[in-house]
Amino acid sequence: MISFMSKPFSPRQEKKTAAREVQPREMVVFYRSCGNYSPLGDCWHLQIRGSIFAASHSRIRKGVLLQLFKRIVKPENAIDVRRRFHDRARLFLQDGKKGRSVPIAIAEQSFRLSDTLPNGQFETTITIPAAELEASIQVDHYGRRFVQFCTRLPEADSRLFTGEVELISPEGVSLISDIDDTIKVSNVQNRRELLANTFTREFQSIDGMRELYQQWAKSGVHFHYVSASPWPLYSPLVDWLSTDSFPTGTLHLRHVRLRDFRGDRTREAAFRSKQLAIETLLRLYPHRQFVFCGDSGERDAELYGEVARQFGQQVRHIAIRNCGHGATSLETVAARLAHLPDSRWSIFNDPRELNGLL
Repeated sequence: MISFMSKPFSPRQEKKTAAREVQPREMVVFYRSCGNYSPLGDCWHLQIRGSIFAASHSRIRKGVLLQLFKRIVKPENAIDVRRRFHDRARLFLQDGKKGRSVPIAIAEQSFRLSDTLPNGQFETTITIPAAELEASIQVDHYGRRFVQFCTRLPEADSRLFTGEVELISPEGVSLISDIDDTIKVSNVQNRRELLANTFTREFQSIDGMRELYQQWAKSGVHFHYVSASPWPLYSPLVDWLSTDSFPTGTLHLRHVRLRDFRGDRTREAAFRSKQLAIETLLRLYPHRQFVFCGDSGERDAELYGEVARQFGQQVRHIAIRNCGHGATSLETVAARLAHLPDSRWSIFNDPRELNGLL
């Protein structure tokens, strides 16, 4: 965490800072994140995550990449389908801006965030005393608490980029949920269908999962959506989760390159990306219990089983949705979870089978 300097910059410092500031054609997206309370110091540690990017200014490069995307995805000719394809494909053509530092205002305090990485993303943690944060806390209809913040750009730049942090208490129950084929129809096992469901079709929820998650949210559960979906799809996914009335939660996606869509080259990378995100959350909240919800279409049972082996009783239950034909066999799923007592894992066909779980 780097706070704003209180004394004037020297000419050299001013030049360096100006070079790091968000430029007029650049955009800032803050990812939904969480905060954890520390009794030592009576303070909150707030994660601030996001990215700074600009649309690719090279028409030739953009045209070439769009043509490449079309060959991979093969969108239908309907006008609404092609429009949706172009909107989502362009998300992958943005240029992440390295070395940018965005200033934010939160709880009547100002902070300058850490510089962005080569991919344009940033992640840092700021610490604020609980008493100073209290007046800024907002509560949703489930009783969960959030703190909002916004950018502080130069006076000449009137734009406002906002974000929010969910304050999660040290104890309680959290759900770590996959997205594709767990709560959203993706059909990962069929590459053609997966690409269509990702780029050309409206996102569609799995029947019954929204109602199940709403029920769990009412009981006080907090949500973390951990997926192998790529970061450029963050905004469409957040919009879909909100439109379909899934409980608000943090999102944890993964980095991909355009050529990764040509084939199944990154299964192991996707596995490790999700594993790292999940293990980070469990270490961040060591006194909370976690429920994992995934599906048999990918390696969720294997991943969740590995994490449960490492974190023991902190993993309260693992629920795997049966994707049916073409997915990992139920025998394989059961074998990957066999080291756990039967009461700590289940395979379900209908979300209503999990109604009594929490």
